[in-house]
Amino acid sequence: MNEPYIYDANATGPPQLSDVIAKEKSASIAIDAILRSESLVRAISGDSDDFSKGLTLLLPTNKAFQALDDIPDDIELVMKRHFIPQVVTPQMMEHGTTVFSYERTASLRFTSSQDKVYVQADRRAPTAVYGAGVQAGSGTYFLVDELFV
Repeated sequence: MNEPYIYDANATGPPQLSDVIAKEKSASIAIDAILRSESLVRAISGDSDDFSKGLTLLLPTNKAFQALDDIPDDIELVMKRHFIPQVVTPQMMEHGTTVFSYERTASLRFTSSQDKVYVQADRRAPTAVYGAGVQAGSGTYFLVDELFV
């Protein structure tokens, strides 16, 4: 497995998503799950042709994992449902858009109501999307309190 890009203070250009999410303490369990998958590590490191149109990551918080009895055996598949191989802006989310997650593992429908944005994975109940998105060189991430299992 490739190691994620390590931030180099002497590097030029913006940090990669791997650098930025490493600082997201509220999602440490998801980050650990991502680091177990070569394809997901390549995505957050900006080293994947599968994400040539951009990367939007709906990063599950630790709260999402703590709501489960156990971490799913197919955690890589579950995490792929949170990776979108294109740019999805907050404006697109607010206006309602539907996209497929990585490898078409889930259909993700965004809606908004009362100044909040929600995402519905397949036929699951909608869950809130938090923040305006944190951008990095290889993509943008938003937090969600739900695992798309």
